[in-house]
Amino acid sequence: MLISRRQWLRAAIIGPALTTHSLPVLKGADKGKKFQLHTWARDTRNPIFVPRSSFDKKGAQGPFVVPHDGRWWMFYAGIGTDGVQRICLATALVDKPTEWERLGPVLELGGKDAFDERGATYPCLHRVGNKWHLYYSGRSRRTGPQHFSAYWGIGLAQSDDLRNWKKYSTQPVLQGDGIREYPRNQALVGLGNILSLPQADGRTLYRLHYTLLPGLRSKEWHVIEHKVGVVAHSFDGVKWTDRRIVLERRRDVTTEDIGIVGMQVWKTGTRYRATYTGLGTKYKTYALAEAVSADGLTWNRGASQDNVSLVRQPGTWEKGMIGYPCVLSEGNYLRMFYNGTGGGATGIGMAVARMLD
Repeated sequence: MLISRRQWLRAAIIGPALTTHSLPVLKGADKGKKFQLHTWARDTRNPIFVPRSSFDKKGAQGPFVVPHDGRWWMFYAGIGTDGVQRICLATALVDKPTEWERLGPVLELGGKDAFDERGATYPCLHRVGNKWHLYYSGRSRRTGPQHFSAYWGIGLAQSDDLRNWKKYSTQPVLQGDGIREYPRNQALVGLGNILSLPQADGRTLYRLHYTLLPGLRSKEWHVIEHKVGVVAHSFDGVKWTDRRIVLERRRDVTTEDIGIVGMQVWKTGTRYRATYTGLGTKYKTYALAEAVSADGLTWNRGASQDNVSLVRQPGTWEKGMIGYPCVLSEGNYLRMFYNGTGGGATGIGMAVARMLD
């Protein structure tokens, strides 16, 4: 059953604990600053999705939500009772965000020696031409110099209806090479989104945000967990070129001196904005930060150590961490789905904010 725009905004964006008169507003101290953070309001029903089925009982990681036909289609990495990650699907009406129909895994894992032999995680969805594309990070038996060498390929599956999926190939469509600053790197995962960029010749260029994992085996945390935000470009969603770093960790900023994970980028009226997960020594875990850009490639994160828009809350389901965001634009508002403690072990939550330019 489809619901009206008014019902959708009231129930899906605001939630039962907020009214149209108590929507998130900018803090007075933010006004006039060159660099601003969104003011995120957590949903009082959090976590809105709690792992409980055989295919996700140990965790629901890296949510990616697509609004379609009056429902939210949420893809995530379910960690089953066998400890294996698989790409799973759940759907819910937008006015009932705690009532999910769990449809379970949508893809089979790869065969022996495949890049996704031992698991599949971090889904990313986008419409490319007349098909839905599902990108996911495979886990294999592979070993190498990087600490996360098992993650060396991003695979692609395609669908006409979001429900039935077929792998494009048994091989990954993107690997961890091709970055000038890290010529020997092989490890990568997704944890990002895709932007459609219309071109002058009528074509659409797709920009994929993903995460490079150049961290090496070591006893030093900053060496092991070194992670970098990168992009690649494609006209068909299959062949990816022009790979480059867009967000490196900042060793002098203690909220992200260890690594940068998973950029979620959107276009405002005049520029680009992003939220990402910073890993740093200040909190000794993940927290959410933000960035702004004129072109979507060169990013400003402010000069302050205070670029943190959402941090963990002691004594709650997110006491251990906050990370892996998925952001939806809903009119003048943003909705964010994110993981709490254990990278999804305690489930998935939501937060909303008034959109900044």
